[in-house]
Amino acid sequence: MKTLKILILWVMFWVAIPGQVYGQEHVTVTAQSGDGIYTLLRKNGAQPTPSAIAEFKALNAKALDGRDVLQAGRSYRVPSSGKTYPIFGSAYEKVVVTGNSLKGHVYYIDGGHGGPDPGSVGEFEGRQLPEDEIAYDTALRLARNLIQESATVYIIVRDDDDGIRDTETFKVDTDEYYLGGEKIVRSHTQRLRDRTRIVNRLYDENKSWAKSQQMISLHVDAYGGRVEPQIDVHFKAASRGGYALSRSLRDTMTAKYAEFQPNRVYKGGIDDSANLFVLNNSKPVAVLIELGNIRHSGDQYRLVKPANRQAIADWLRDGLLKDASGKKL
Repeated sequence: MKTLKILILWVMFWVAIPGQVYGQEHVTVTAQSGDGIYTLLRKNGAQPTPSAIAEFKALNAKALDGRDVLQAGRSYRVPSSGKTYPIFGSAYEKVVVTGNSLKGHVYYIDGGHGGPDPGSVGEFEGRQLPEDEIAYDTALRLARNLIQESATVYIIVRDDDDGIRDTETFKVDTDEYYLGGEKIVRSHTQRLRDRTRIVNRLYDENKSWAKSQQMISLHVDAYGGRVEPQIDVHFKAASRGGYALSRSLRDTMTAKYAEFQPNRVYKGGIDDSANLFVLNNSKPVAVLIELGNIRHSGDQYRLVKPANRQAIADWLRDGLLKDASGKKL
């Protein structure tokens, strides 16, 4: 009986440890150049908590040989759990929910253009830089971030071949399609109507339970004056709700620039753009975000860097968290 009591107490203690990951599924992955323990855990859907790092080191004790440095091309076992989303690509398809701040909030993430329309195409160091591919990669990163916070997310424009890409090169392709398998047509006017119709149908399906519904459309501007190399994320809104959301996102960007780039003042603004069809006809609160200028060399240099696209997605997530909570992060 004494032994049984000790066993019960041990089980209770084991279950109560916060952040415990022992006993989860393990996957074997190959480290890429530049991968560290944190990166490898995140890529495979595991938060780099102290317990996850400790388990990684225990699983790979022989491969690590007492060091924390990973070798490119070598296989490692990674503790992983969560749901698989193939749309994010093999390196990022496993997603673990790490918070519930956005539970009940619905987001429609729309990477601009796609299909027969690559959007504006810049040229960077002798290679094409298509707007739709930059917008799509950033859209996927944002969508993944929101899912980690328990949001319900719909990715409107989709591409089975192109998940999240840690590359600086983007090929122009035309195989994107709409959520549900609908073809993206060549007519610009019809494309705007189609994606608005899809979003509005989903809005009606979700309005009985959703705490909020918002549509985020991502683009890369090809016009406007650019006076310094900086990714100025500009927001366009067509309603009071859209303006309030834009303000939360802009204020978050301002705070992030002040924290991480104090010598580079953030100059992104908000434009009341009631003439934009998607913003003016979407049932959910909607904003259109210009991630930079596709033809400005400074913006190009930053937009091709995967870490910068991830930073933009992270900061937009933080702005959406701020908007959802109504509190300063």
